[in-house]
Amino acid sequence: MKVMKRLLTGVAVLTTAATLAACGGAAPTPSASSTADAGIAGTDDKPITLEYWGWAKGTGEQVKLFNAAHKNVQIKFTEVKGGSDALNGLRNAASAGNAPDLHQGIQDWVVPLVAENIITDITDWVTPAEKEFKASAFKSSQVNGKNYIVPNAQAPQFFVYQTPVYDKLGLKPPKTMEEFADQGKVLGAAGHKLTNMAGEDPSTLVNWAWQAGASWYKVDGDSWKINFLDDATLEAADITQRLIDEDAISTQTFADYAAVQQMYDKANTATRHIYTWSTNGMVNNFKESFGNWAAAPIPEFSTGGKANVSPIGGTFVTDQSKSKKAAAEAAVWLATNKESVTLAADPIKGSSAFPAVADSDAYVANMLPEKLFGANHAQAVKVATQASKDIAGDWTYGPNYTAMYTEMADGWAKVITKQQKVTDLLEHMQEWTVNDLKKKGINVVDGSK
Repeated sequence: MKVMKRLLTGVAVLTTAATLAACGGAAPTPSASSTADAGIAGTDDKPITLEYWGWAKGTGEQVKLFNAAHKNVQIKFTEVKGGSDALNGLRNAASAGNAPDLHQGIQDWVVPLVAENIITDITDWVTPAEKEFKASAFKSSQVNGKNYIVPNAQAPQFFVYQTPVYDKLGLKPPKTMEEFADQGKVLGAAGHKLTNMAGEDPSTLVNWAWQAGASWYKVDGDSWKINFLDDATLEAADITQRLIDEDAISTQTFADYAAVQQMYDKANTATRHIYTWSTNGMVNNFKESFGNWAAAPIPEFSTGGKANVSPIGGTFVTDQSKSKKAAAEAAVWLATNKESVTLAADPIKGSSAFPAVADSDAYVANMLPEKLFGANHAQAVKVATQASKDIAGDWTYGPNYTAMYTEMADGWAKVITKQQKVTDLLEHMQEWTVNDLKKKGINVVDGSK
């Protein structure tokens, strides 16, 4: 834990206004409740009641399943807005001393929330169930070998394309990212865009760098090693820049969700790198292209092999919970119980989230809408199933990742509008991230030198 403390020292300054020593000093002292479970045990007559805040569709119904199956522990679920609203709400609640026992979250929140003493180490209670989770998901739930989130969803990517367009132009799904970029010219000559990159969202660049084998943040002893300029990232940058320069992309903002979906429905943009949960939005908004879509493995970078990205979602146990053991075990049950997982993966009752369980294959067919893929549905199931087995595992979310992403988004708009190059943005992010961590009192190494 000493290494962890040194890695995180300084982050909590932003939220606790604590006076900290330089990075070699101690991290904020955990509260008494963070060091051990309070030992509360429910009974049939007086069960433990766990407060659970979350936003994913179907979670309330999962909680009902849990409550029906347990007498000594019950969960009270409160629906909250997702995204930054949820993160800020959790921080505010923790500051006020009324954080819930359980809270839904995502992988990139882990390091900051550990540093702020908002979530707690649940290793002892999650480890017994390790084999029930997909190895890549379980590994992603850890920081420095400790578990801080119970994974309940992954997001393996795969490639989908409009078959009438590809058949008309004599194209096959690309096997490499070079082939993918080459197809941009062919599609463009026929009046189609290859893919979409919204000006406010650099996720395409992030995902492609990850897929190519990059890891912008790495733990190096008791420091964070930062490198936005490694070979893998530069390969992803080269492909991205080429598509922008050749006007092969659409730039429809995600703020107009209906317009984005219409663009794909009408084949104005012919392909997507996609997650299972994204297909639900397509089905609910399409009118014309049902049955026209097919799936293929994600095109490969030369540096990344068959790997694809797969961030995880899950459930935190908060530091303020007085029933940490019960909360952690409840989160494991919700994430692994067959009936609960089936509900979460359902495209109608749930969110089409790809389960983080080891035996996820049985859920895939129901996650992918037959209406969207038509005769290509069986192949889509095969592709998505394999994608969950080909996941890049080296991506790490650093302590200032959220702030970094906001800074990158500001620069990304200039990239999309051709006011600067992708490499200009990456060089800026290298300098900005290193300096930001230094300002926060965190040991950092510039890995680009």
